[in-house]
Amino acid sequence: MNCNKPIVFILAILSLTLVICGQTLTITAPNGGESWLIGDPVSIRWTATGVSGNARINLITTSGVVVGTIADSVPVADAVFTWRAGTLVTGTAAPGNNYLIRMRLIGTDSVDNSNAAFSLVARLPNIHIGSMHEIGWDHTFTPRTFSAGDTVTITYYLRNDSDYAAGPFHVGLRVGGAIVARQAYDELVNGADGSGGFTWTAVCGQAIAIVADCDGEVAENNEGDNVMTDPGLACSQVDLYFFKELRCSSGGARVKAGLNYEFSAQVDALTVRADNVRVRGGVVGGPVLYDHTFAAMAGDGGIEPVAFIWEVPAGEHRVYFEIDPDNTVAESNERNNRQELAITGVASTPLTEHYDLSISIDHARSFGTRLRDITLPAGRALTVYGEVRGATGAIRDFKVSGTVRGGTPVRFARVYEEDFNDPGMLVVPFSFTWTPVTPGEYTITVKAELGPHAIAAGVTDGNPANNAASLTANVIRALIKR
Repeated sequence: MNCNKPIVFILAILSLTLVICGQTLTITAPNGGESWLIGDPVSIRWTATGVSGNARINLITTSGVVVGTIADSVPVADAVFTWRAGTLVTGTAAPGNNYLIRMRLIGTDSVDNSNAAFSLVARLPNIHIGSMHEIGWDHTFTPRTFSAGDTVTITYYLRNDSDYAAGPFHVGLRVGGAIVARQAYDELVNGADGSGGFTWTAVCGQAIAIVADCDGEVAENNEGDNVMTDPGLACSQVDLYFFKELRCSSGGARVKAGLNYEFSAQVDALTVRADNVRVRGGVVGGPVLYDHTFAAMAGDGGIEPVAFIWEVPAGEHRVYFEIDPDNTVAESNERNNRQELAITGVASTPLTEHYDLSISIDHARSFGTRLRDITLPAGRALTVYGEVRGATGAIRDFKVSGTVRGGTPVRFARVYEEDFNDPGMLVVPFSFTWTPVTPGEYTITVKAELGPHAIAAGVTDGNPANNAASLTANVIRALIKR
């Protein structure tokens, strides 16, 4: 009996076990995330440890369905197999994104799959659209900056960066999410490029894009490069506003009822020009007293004054100015187009209202010299300057007249008259010019009187004795030129 035989048998079993346990076959590529064009040469890679012989390579889906055989007998020692992506022994796989590679060692149960799915992409045309910057132009939008209502030209660059012709298809102008214009292309052959453009009447705040194959007529291998926008787009929109707020010429909100007052403001267009700007004003719930359309308002300081006169009745009222009342001008801010002002008309009575007008003549001017009582030749103009002052500040409705009396024979003439309905000043200046014709001594008298609205309201003048002032002018024969 050979006592060594059991020992040899046990060692043989142990050796076989070690060999089986050391056998591995592992796919290293593709292992997930790859995207291969069908027909392109790609590499399937693996590692093999403790195994030899041939392996079968299959294309399967992530659900385990065998699509077909890639190679029927590949030496595992090669560690790589060059595959025309998608080709199978029995045909070609369809494009898809749920594929795995499976390798099985022929005659054994040793098998491995890709860790995650890869994609097979059809060999299709690819229409790429971009801004003109891609080919060296310095603009896509002309002009680069524009205002609402301007005509803008939008230029694009188009290229088929594949080996397959594309067509027919359309390129569209997309404004605010909708295709508003299209251009047709019968074909764009492989490798071809070109450019085109659209015109657009600008509306600020709308998203603008040029979309290649805007109607989805061409199947492409990359649908993600069909939209062109340009960050250089700059649309400036006008803002109509009040440069100076609505105010009353009295300077306050309480005025004397029955008198005329001026209500004024200044309007402006901020940043860019605005055309056909209508401004309306008047009394809330009452008459429209101002309505004017400015043909153009410049956006760089084109300030326009607006004003109307209103005889304020007794009671509570509101007056207003409104810019663009019909909302025909698109603006960046539509909330600053109206102003209102509360006005209270206070009825005047003799007990509560009186004037104390006083008038003075500061100087008269002739030959460039200021004199009080003067001598001047006939035919030489004399300018009389003066002022009306209200001792109580209550100057709202009065008139100033100037008369001349003198000469031989004595004559009387009114040479000046002016109404001051609401000057809004404590001291009101005036001036007029008189040219004497014949020699003699003349008295020039200037007088201030209450106006008709003040009289109708029962206003009185506290001291009418100081409402007139005079000067004397000695007119001599005209100088003879030699």
